[in-house]
Amino acid sequence: MPLTSKFVLNALLRYNYLPLQKKDRNELPPVFSSVTFSPAIAKALIKATQRKGDGWDSVDYRLTRFNGVPRMVSIPHPLAYAHLCVCLCDNWKNLRYIELNQWSEVRPKAHRDGRIVIMDYENLSEKSRRLAESSFAKRFVVHTDVANCFPNIYSHAIPWATVGFANAKAAKTQASAWFNQLDKKVRWCKRNETHGIPVGPATSNIVTEAILARVDQVLVDKSFSFIRYIDDYTVYCESEDRAQEFVRILISELAKYKLLLNIKKTRVEALPEAPSSTWVYTLSLSIPKNKFLSEYDIAHFLSLALALTEEEPDGSVMKYAAKALLGRKFSPGVGASLLNQLLSLSFHYPILIPLLGRCLKKRSNRRVLGLESKLNALLCHHATYYRSDAMCWILHYLRKLKFRLRPNAFDAVFASANCLGLLAAYLAGDTKQRSKIIDFAKRIDRTDFYELDRFWLLLYELFRVGEIQQPYGNVESAFDVLKRNSVTFLNLRASFDR
Repeated sequence: MPLTSKFVLNALLRYNYLPLQKKDRNELPPVFSSVTFSPAIAKALIKATQRKGDGWDSVDYRLTRFNGVPRMVSIPHPLAYAHLCVCLCDNWKNLRYIELNQWSEVRPKAHRDGRIVIMDYENLSEKSRRLAESSFAKRFVVHTDVANCFPNIYSHAIPWATVGFANAKAAKTQASAWFNQLDKKVRWCKRNETHGIPVGPATSNIVTEAILARVDQVLVDKSFSFIRYIDDYTVYCESEDRAQEFVRILISELAKYKLLLNIKKTRVEALPEAPSSTWVYTLSLSIPKNKFLSEYDIAHFLSLALALTEEEPDGSVMKYAAKALLGRKFSPGVGASLLNQLLSLSFHYPILIPLLGRCLKKRSNRRVLGLESKLNALLCHHATYYRSDAMCWILHYLRKLKFRLRPNAFDAVFASANCLGLLAAYLAGDTKQRSKIIDFAKRIDRTDFYELDRFWLLLYELFRVGEIQQPYGNVESAFDVLKRNSVTFLNLRASFDR
């Protein structure tokens, strides 16, 4: 059933604004939410007083990948984002072709939780089924992707893709044309820059799909059998020559939109291939079979996972292992032992930190000696490396457990100057720590709008509760509109995990 513009706008604002695109939504702790940011408020927001100039900046948030390398995502200023979402939805009928692109695995669709985009890989059975069907009578497979896809999207390529090169060129000076308006609103979310789009909100996926769907159609017309997962292509070919032809055509078509193929990650390999890495099979076959797991079962399984991590540094082995254990039942007292081991591993694998909530939400699992001290030490360590996600999750746990945010851990978070980290510390801290964060917010240069934008979420929530004055003054009234409509980007009643 086709998506309605009404559903799309609601999804983009309330469920796909913050960087929550994974199936389990563990990029951010549940204390952060945009569910009160409704379509009616967005439409009121675009009528608000706004500054004259070159767009808005975004809040930066670092997501730590399994190898420890951060992935920068953004939360655009709500005024810029409201303009973009309303523009997209007012013209959704012109973008419906991306819904129909069956070669894309992450195209917009209605999900039960209200989201329009969920970026998650297939499970093993789904992947095996697709591989059997797509690779039948084929001899080679190509794996490749678009180099730095989101950061390299050229905003003027949006009109090229949506209405065609000739039509876009002919209407280049027609500022009111819907596709030129969309180009403009995309730029507004990133300082009016033409190069790159903010990664995080689903709007970025929609813009990328609008361009890559046109590339896909050329490949389909050339009779290639492929799938695309965001910007990753997998194609099955009858011969190596045909595989190389796919690479050449893809390079040519991407270049039309000023995109490049990632040559370093382009591989042409002979079939057959296994649907998953060896470590996945090894771990899945080694999951303890006992109805109730013992400490020995957990220790043995985690030891195997650590050994496999050394062999497969490019795989999220430890996360897979932790999730497998957390999905099982434990013998009495074993849950606390698992939590203790995951706390220790989280120093080295911060990707495990969002999973700690599954243990912490059960009171019987919190019997870890020095739990408060360990969480603070973990926070101090990861704040030193500017890991936004680790900071926010640990601060969320400290607040829920009513533990003390210790001075050295607070100082490390404060020194990071991370917007969401500071907001989470404000929620978890004592009166003195809160006052220091409020003073920080007051010292931000009120004449530097881009600097204000980089901290807009912290500033808005402090303004909403009366801790600071409206930071943009009379230049922009977006915060006033949001506060008047009781919008908050916090859910203080949220549980330990999602």
